[in-house]
Amino acid sequence: MLLSSLQFSTPRLTAVAFASADITEGFATDIAQLLTPSVKAHLPPDVYCVVDTESAKNWLTHTLSDALLVPFYLSESDTLAGFFLLYVMDDTQQKVDVRLGYVVAETFQGKGLASEIIEGLVAWCRASDRVASLAGGAEQANAASIRVLEKNGFTRDTDSEGDTVFLSLTF
Repeated sequence: MLLSSLQFSTPRLTAVAFASADITEGFATDIAQLLTPSVKAHLPPDVYCVVDTESAKNWLTHTLSDALLVPFYLSESDTLAGFFLLYVMDDTQQKVDVRLGYVVAETFQGKGLASEIIEGLVAWCRASDRVASLAGGAEQANAASIRVLEKNGFTRDTDSEGDTVFLSLTF
């Protein structure tokens, strides 16, 4: 995959692309613990099934067949703070359009980590010269997520529908 070498650090976070061979019991447990009911409230329905280590392993295996998973950790403690998913829309091009979804652990929400990791991802995409655009969506009720994307240069698309606001950033 074109983005499988993705790796970057921000002042507080380290992000490294994840491979399916990396699905360990410990990582699956970390994902299951991160995906609390309040974290899952604004996520797509396919995540709702994650309730324990085994269901996290199954979800990870399924998700990794379609997306690149990039966990991010607090640099000072190596604690999993969240992850983002990147879906390459057309990998036949030299530069790709990428759809983005991201999650921050409940204990770390409201501390600026989402803004920081998205800023780092945007900087990596610009520097890589491999990404033509990033696009993401958030429920209208998830104002914090919309703000994070807008703060990092994403603009609202006119084709937003229903309760979902779509935003994109072209490089």
